[in-house]
Amino acid sequence: MTIHYPTPAASLPAAAFQWFDASGALLDFSSGWTFKMTIGQPPNGATITKTNQTYFVTNSTVPPTVGQPNLTVNWAVGELSSLSAGRWRFQITATQTSNGASRVLTGTLVIDESVLQ
Repeated sequence: MTIHYPTPAASLPAAAFQWFDASGALLDFSSGWTFKMTIGQPPNGATITKTNQTYFVTNSTVPPTVGQPNLTVNWAVGELSSLSAGRWRFQITATQTSNGASRVLTGTLVIDESVLQ
């Protein structure tokens, strides 16, 4: 999965995901989960770590609806301003609060050079 954003990016649209389990069913994140997102460039580790749960929005439709995101990540103003243009890796970890079991989603975040400087 790849997300593209222009730079500089003062106000960014949310990143919406459809996250499926191994059998192809859309995961139900409507309650009982916490989320953590890290963004970095391997092998340098994480540049940004996002754990504030108010920025992770889940779809409350039960069961989840295919074609609709079951997880949306919102950005605070300027949150990605420390990222230079280029390719970044992201990882989202969803942890079930009842048993501590985790699921991991990875992808690429591309910050494009702005054509209007």
